[in-house]
Amino acid sequence: MKKPIVAILGASSHIAKGLINNFLEEKGSSLHLFTRSPGKVRSFLGALGKAGRRDCLIHSGYSGFKKYPYDAIINCVGVGTLNKLKGDYTKYFTVTEEYDNLVINYLRNSYPGALYISFSSGVVYGRECAAPAQENTLNGIRVNHILPGDYYAIARLNAEAKHRSLKDLKIIDLRLFSYFSRFIDLTDGYFISEIINCILHNKALLTDNVNIIRDYVHPKDLFSIVRKCMATGKMNKAFDVTSSRPAGKKEILEFFSLKYGLAHKIGRSLSHLSATGQKNIYYSRYRNAASIGYKPVFSSMDTIKEEAKYILGSEKV
Repeated sequence: MKKPIVAILGASSHIAKGLINNFLEEKGSSLHLFTRSPGKVRSFLGALGKAGRRDCLIHSGYSGFKKYPYDAIINCVGVGTLNKLKGDYTKYFTVTEEYDNLVINYLRNSYPGALYISFSSGVVYGRECAAPAQENTLNGIRVNHILPGDYYAIARLNAEAKHRSLKDLKIIDLRLFSYFSRFIDLTDGYFISEIINCILHNKALLTDNVNIIRDYVHPKDLFSIVRKCMATGKMNKAFDVTSSRPAGKKEILEFFSLKYGLAHKIGRSLSHLSATGQKNIYYSRYRNAASIGYKPVFSSMDTIKEEAKYILGSEKV
């Protein structure tokens, strides 16, 4: 049987690295990796011991994207976190549009039968997350008072709406709320990356007493839903990607305290604020991905425990 040909855009990103690792472990697909940082991707594959694979081609830039026939295209291109944006929120719109249109034009003009998997975000539900997302959750954007925290939600919602309007194409949006793996960029400024950095540098974590709930999807579960999407017939839909159970701040801090000796102080912390708004309860109860057979195996704490040991080691302090 012919191996499916899969294009991954944004191949140096955190999400892409987990998918690439799992695709190569599975050995069931031929990969075309597109990136503006080919050196980083080569180093990544080398660290995995998977450099030079004939079923994995690295492309420098995107000029050659339209030359090949793909069975599936996975868009992992991101614009970076608050630390990397440096106040340039226009990238939410320009970067999203650039690569989204690249794929859509490919589908319309060359291979309309290819599947397009676009990584979206839980922010489509809005920046004010005071409750878990549900099927009928509203995004309450104040049209006359749009704030920077609304920008990414608008960009993602616009992309999803555009995809739904292209009803004759196979497009699936995967809304990812939180994700953690051994391949995380520790400079990203997320809550979990701050914890890891504090442990590595023997520093106390400064946080506040506000509880947050996060839903960290495991790399294997994320790969599972991607494979489920690839196995579907013609479909144009969005799915919320969930773990089997979210985790709260207290549970996360207790684990790292007991396992790795993390010290933390309660105070006013601004270091892990998000450019997409303060999201205290950030997960979904909309389990529509079950309709394509997706059933997450790992909980958020399973993900944290299993992936953290690749960065911090597995020995208890």
